Amino acid sequence: MTASKSKNSDGRRVLSFLRPYKKWVIADSVVIAVSQVFSALIPTLALSWLVDTIIPNENYNWLWGLMWLLILSAVIDLVMMVIDEYFCHQTAKTVTNWQKLRLFRHLQVVPYSFYHHNSTGEMLARVSDDPDTLHNFLAWEGSTFMASVQGVFIYSLVLLWIHPYLMITSVVLGVIFYWTSNMVGARTRLASADARQEASRYLERLRESVTGIHLSRVMGVSDSEVDSVISIRDSFVKHSVKELKARMQSVVVIASYNGFALGLVYLISTLLIWNQGLTSGQMLTAGGLVTIAANEMQRLLRNWLSVRRTGPALDRSEALLSEEVSEAEVSEGMRGERASGSIRLQDVAFAYPGKEENVLKGVSFTVGAGEKWALVGPSGSGKSTIVDLLFKLYDTGVGRIEVDGRDIREWDTAWLRSQMAIVTQDVMLRSGTLADNLRVGKRDATDEELLKALGDSGLTELIDTLPEGLNTPVGERGSLLSGGQKQRLSLARALLKDAPILILDEASSALDPITETKINEAVLRAGKNQTIIIVSHRLSTVLSADQIVVLEDGRIVEQGKHMDLLQNRSGVYSRLFGREAEIGEATIDYVS
Repeated sequence: MTASKSKNSDGRRVLSFLRPYKKWVIADSVVIAVSQVFSALIPTLALSWLVDTIIPNENYNWLWGLMWLLILSAVIDLVMMVIDEYFCHQTAKTVTNWQKLRLFRHLQVVPYSFYHHNSTGEMLARVSDDPDTLHNFLAWEGSTFMASVQGVFIYSLVLLWIHPYLMITSVVLGVIFYWTSNMVGARTRLASADARQEASRYLERLRESVTGIHLSRVMGVSDSEVDSVISIRDSFVKHSVKELKARMQSVVVIASYNGFALGLVYLISTLLIWNQGLTSGQMLTAGGLVTIAANEMQRLLRNWLSVRRTGPALDRSEALLSEEVSEAEVSEGMRGERASGSIRLQDVAFAYPGKEENVLKGVSFTVGAGEKWALVGPSGSGKSTIVDLLFKLYDTGVGRIEVDGRDIREWDTAWLRSQMAIVTQDVMLRSGTLADNLRVGKRDATDEELLKALGDSGLTELIDTLPEGLNTPVGERGSLLSGGQKQRLSLARALLKDAPILILDEASSALDPITETKINEAVLRAGKNQTIIIVSHRLSTVLSADQIVVLEDGRIVEQGKHMDLLQNRSGVYSRLFGREAEIGEATIDYVS
């Protein structure tokens, strides 16, 4: 049932992409029809005229006229071919770019949990490679497909005019071979789907190997990396060969059409000549038309198989587009002026999609505007989950999270995120310059503002050593910067945004203690009117916080100032702080 549905829908789906550009398609079909007439129909009909009229009558004037007619036909056909190429490629590019943009936009609004279950290589293949499959068909085979359809129709009409038997023979054979090629085409479609899946795995493995080249070298596993890529590549080649075999079976079926059709037409034409139903010129014309029609039918069937091979790519694109969107990403909410920065969590309980156990269990606290709070606790206690909920990456679930006294579900997502800046442990930088990466936070920032933000984040000395200054490339994902420099650049980007709420999520993990102290002082200076939330397992970064919230197993187990929390010797905070101090002392003793 599914295979039958796919077989019938592949062609319709390709046509659906062309529907918005039907004026271009109609214009191109007219161009192709004109080209068919002048490239094949007139020269073939001229053969009958030459054999039956010009040669018997030895009419030189008509012979010269026929010659000039054929020259004119060739010139017009050339012009039509150029116009056709332009129409096809322009339409293909437009359709493909629209499809890629459509898929990319959808990726921006799917639930954040979607990215946990899908590999980067798979998503890249769906957004780029799959639309390119459609482009290749429309640009290189769409025109010949249309020409084949028109050609078979036009030549069949001419065969009907010469003699109905010839037309009936051609049509019956065409139907038989179309049915046969469709049976073989089902195998081609299935093999193409498998090969495309393997191509996605191969792309993902290559991406992991290239982006993880540092790890593979320092671990001394470069050879095993190559072996793993070779293994996946071999699997990809195996499936590609399987696809090729299926296509070859189709080619054998299609190629046999020409011989069968031409043989039967010559047989019928000879019988008709013997019964004085055809002239010799008409027989030659019919043979020429059948040969051309057979070639067109072969191209038609080949192109139809190409349509079938686009099916798996269209299936994957539709599967992506059918993914449910996140309500937070698509719905419009309330917008305000600049937020004051107050934050309140009220009995928040949350479990990640697909998980039963709650990560947060009844968390409540209130951060006043302009206050500096810290969230600390063991790994897995729910600190970063609170940050994700605050940014509406997931729906809050049970309870409420408020910003400026209003539930964040009511705030417009884009506006809410514009009121917050964040520095994370895993810094994401783009390929480009320092300035490009800084202006992600504020597109219209001046160079003076960029330099001030870099100075506040401790990167002044770095800028002074770079000959290109702000225009210095940072490399792919910041590969030309150290870990600490990348984190400070991320901090500079957040400071430049000057949002009312600043969140530092393990922002000092790649910094040495001295630099960390300087950065904290810079943050306090630059963010004196900001609400600051520090998420950290390094307690030395939270000593000056107005309030410290201690989380364990998704619950708040302690809350207060640093000195107050230390007084509870049996408390979680005191235990964590003592352990950190012991590690520091052990490190000093070891170095000494």
